[in-house]
Amino acid sequence: MTAQVIHLPLSVVGFASTFTGAPGIDNVATALYVGTRLTLPEGDMPVTDAAPAVLDLIDEVLRANALVSDQVVVLLIGTFSEPLSTLIKQQHVQTESTRTLTEALIRASAITKKGALNTRRVLIIAMSDIDEALDAPANISFSRDFSHYSKRQGAACVLLMNTQVALESACTCYATLDNMAWGSRDNIENIITTSLRHNDLNSRDICTLEVSACSQTSLRDAEQQGILQAYQHTEKMHTAISCQKSVLGDNADLSQLMALMHSALALYQRYRPAIVNWDGPIDNALAAWQDSPFYFLAKAAPVFSNEADKVRHNALSLLDETQYTHLIMSAHEDGLVHQNGFNSHLPNRLFIISADNVDALIDKLKTLDTSSALNQLASFNALAGELYSRYQLQKQRYTLVLIADSMAQLSAEKALALRGIGQAFINKTPWKTPKGSYFSSTPDENANVAFLYPGIGATYIGFGTLLLQMFPEIYPNVLALSSNISEALKDRLLNPRSICALSVAELNKLDLDLRNELANIAEAGVGYACVLTAIFEQVLQVKATHACGYSMGEVSMFAALGCWQRPGDMSARLAHSDTFNHQLSNELRSVRKLWKLSDSIDEKAAPIWETYAIKGNHAQVSAAINASDRVYITIINTPSSLLIAGFPEHCLALCKRLGVRAIALNMTNAIHCAPATLQYDEMLALYSMPVNARISTKMLSSSCYLPIPQHQKAISISIAKGLCSPVDFPRLINTLAKKDVNVYIEMGAGRSLSGWTDKILKEQTQSAHISVPVNVKGTDQHLTLLRAVAKLLSFGVTLNIDRFFSGSLIK
Repeated sequence: MTAQVIHLPLSVVGFASTFTGAPGIDNVATALYVGTRLTLPEGDMPVTDAAPAVLDLIDEVLRANALVSDQVVVLLIGTFSEPLSTLIKQQHVQTESTRTLTEALIRASAITKKGALNTRRVLIIAMSDIDEALDAPANISFSRDFSHYSKRQGAACVLLMNTQVALESACTCYATLDNMAWGSRDNIENIITTSLRHNDLNSRDICTLEVSACSQTSLRDAEQQGILQAYQHTEKMHTAISCQKSVLGDNADLSQLMALMHSALALYQRYRPAIVNWDGPIDNALAAWQDSPFYFLAKAAPVFSNEADKVRHNALSLLDETQYTHLIMSAHEDGLVHQNGFNSHLPNRLFIISADNVDALIDKLKTLDTSSALNQLASFNALAGELYSRYQLQKQRYTLVLIADSMAQLSAEKALALRGIGQAFINKTPWKTPKGSYFSSTPDENANVAFLYPGIGATYIGFGTLLLQMFPEIYPNVLALSSNISEALKDRLLNPRSICALSVAELNKLDLDLRNELANIAEAGVGYACVLTAIFEQVLQVKATHACGYSMGEVSMFAALGCWQRPGDMSARLAHSDTFNHQLSNELRSVRKLWKLSDSIDEKAAPIWETYAIKGNHAQVSAAINASDRVYITIINTPSSLLIAGFPEHCLALCKRLGVRAIALNMTNAIHCAPATLQYDEMLALYSMPVNARISTKMLSSSCYLPIPQHQKAISISIAKGLCSPVDFPRLINTLAKKDVNVYIEMGAGRSLSGWTDKILKEQTQSAHISVPVNVKGTDQHLTLLRAVAKLLSFGVTLNIDRFFSGSLIK
């Protein structure tokens, strides 16, 4: 049977949506990105009449696009109640009814055919007025542990216009609908290949496939078989599977329109969606999935357009009981910032109160109204915004920042603050809660900030997933770092692709493999140091007076602070470096040469290198090392803890003599010791790159514990010497403290440097300090950054935090 096909082309120039548990497009978009099941905020009641919501959505889209009703043709999909249909037709004379999204798109293409004066838009609307089974997990019917979908009351509308007219009119284009093929559900494979062929594409060109994943078994199996047969090429783990039903449930006609919106959002916001509770394919389909180009993500991940793949395409697989449709969409990739409302629509919020003295602060806190309200979510968000507006108008000496995700939690944090901040003021100590609320009793409005760049051991699987969604402002800068930024940020390593959900053991193995690939982990560390520095400098507008790097974090420092003209070149250099791929990692050829070992490697032989964390001071451990030991002190973390590395048997014997426990770090990287000196000249060449004009931040190096001049030769020498010599981290921190630095921000994964900094400065009597991690493994990235903001604000550091209180997808 022949498939029917149409070249649309239509651009998505506006949209709106609302659901039970996600009022408004920004809440819906946030829920789809996070991927977890929607819940109704405590105290909120489900909407009993969806009609006003539908009318409000229409008005919202028209208002955002400066349109009046006679400029728009309204197409209703599926069944609308007679009263609601009548209301819409009264307000919008040009209203038509269609049975399916496919029919609506065919009609929209005809209405918007380019003509001399044809600037008409088409507004497609669908709705659902049922709330059922709201406890359904975030999963889809393709999964072997699928049980059921929820049904959610909601509505959505998408505004379309002819693509050429949209471009000529300089409209915001969220995505383009290129072509569509449709036909019998017995002919799915042919429909897909027809759609791809008419768009001059093959299945390899599709970044993400949004599936229907119907709960009805016959439909589920037909779609699954069809896409697995049609999407065939040799590259595995290439096309992501997404499905909005995992978040919003199965809502009949509305689901197809939300599938289109989901794909448009992913294209515009530059990400691949996840299916959070995905387990694995149904057993009888597992082999076919494993032989396919598809994969599933446990968390949504950023996606970048590379030079070889300038236009990014997604596809929709739309199936119902009557027909199958394959729709191809493409990104309008302009390289510009695509704003969103992500930060201001996540559950955790900041509540900021400031006063000139602690008594006034407590009085203001007492008046904070955390009582229940009819609409908890709206009043909760409004309260956070109102307090921030007051803070902006009058920033006073003392600042208390509470963090909460509900009115109930805010009330609990308030109670803790009332009991604690008075005593903190008397003791001149900070006050904080496990949630992250913070009060500094010794703020410093002239605080000096240092950026601390962690070493290679900090990066982990899943690191950085949320950063570009939280801060889309940095996208153009990140894209400029490398011609292949996905490779530079190690997308495939940090965001693992799989057919079945990865177990804890499998994730731990991937983490271990990552730690043992020195070039890969160094490259990722440099890339994400640039990302985090851009966030703090460009978005939050925090400038560091000083900076230093821990181990290979020194490379990250020079790259992230803009010392090199083309920091992205470092990614390619590291990727192809014999020094870091073979000499000081993996085969450890420099170690073998220094120790006069055979260069032939027996994979079954015991490892010749390991790194251990131990307790002890440098003098004590150094004195216990025998002249014949193949053991090196590589890094001093604190006055009472350090790292040793070398031949495992000798390292363990040393620890036994010292009577201390050895914690293996599973890092076979031979830096900061004698074997590295054999690669000194190679490292000089590796890190010698043209530099930019001088920056104001003073950058300290562990090669000399002094600021490094911003000259090409000076930088390469400092890095090479630093990687060949032990690192004395306490000396770096004490040097910064003597320069009146009192704010230490850890610009990378983990919080090790922050913890060590606190221990190093604990006994010092000079002015108070704060150390601030910005990413903590196992903790939500948004919450970690809110905790960082709370600390910084309360201590007196000036920040631009507007995007935590406002922002929207809709321009």
